[in-house]
Amino acid sequence: MGNFVNGSDDSVVAITREYYNSSDADEFYFRIWGGEDIHVGIYLTENEPIAAASRRSVETMTKQLNISAASRVLDLGSGYGGAARYLAEKFKCKIVCLNLSETENERNRELNKIMNLNDFIEVVDADFSEIPYSQDSFDIVWSEDAILHSPKKEKVFQEVARILKPGGDFIFTDPMQADNVPAGVLQPVLDRIHLQSMGSF
Repeated sequence: MGNFVNGSDDSVVAITREYYNSSDADEFYFRIWGGEDIHVGIYLTENEPIAAASRRSVETMTKQLNISAASRVLDLGSGYGGAARYLAEKFKCKIVCLNLSETENERNRELNKIMNLNDFIEVVDADFSEIPYSQDSFDIVWSEDAILHSPKKEKVFQEVARILKPGGDFIFTDPMQADNVPAGVLQPVLDRIHLQSMGSF
């Protein structure tokens, strides 16, 4: 995969899709990173397993929300759907997992089927800068460490505002670089995940 620092928005999306569909990324995130939760975790100790810390992130976000069986949730950049399965099992609410990677989405669907959660979770192949749902469709929009991949962050936030019901909640996490990071320090990370920067927009 090439560097897309100067690429078009479409090429950024294509390269992100290609990266997350690759067997290397799939193997790394599914087998090594922590299985169904593939985001930054909250660690209590430096030796804690990634999967436990990642699940703690989901639990911490959940505590910030008023979720019930009547809630309709959209998970942007849902990866393998770990958060959606957690919410479906705990609250019996309906969740839409919207994700760019067909490889991750297929694993998500397989895990939902194994856990008998197909009635609660729908998995959609889509770019979250073009959310294929009508205005005021969701009570909660959820995203973990995914928006950083969008070349159109402002458009993502506009889309969230459009599809979120009045009074609804938008909760998200994203890794961000500090303003004073020395030049080049993050370059290996940026190269691996094909980003220009991890700064806020």
